[in-house]
Amino acid sequence: MERGNWTGPGGMRVTAVRLAGAHRVWADFAGIGAEVGSAFLVTGGGALAGRGYYATVEDLARAVDLAALSPG
Repeated sequence: MERGNWTGPGGMRVTAVRLAGAHRVWADFAGIGAEVGSAFLVTGGGALAGRGYYATVEDLARAVDLAALSPG
């Protein structure tokens, strides 16, 4: 997964992250399996939004309105 950042309404932020270090720990807590090497991190106002980490675009789309996101 290429690194990317998107913003949405209400201060929502989506970032593609490599799952290593602290990201790996939090992703494990969110139910993302060890075989997954990267995920989308969703925050709102600096805090995890929903379960925080989503392994696929399909999972992300269930939690976030992708059409409302813009690059940056």
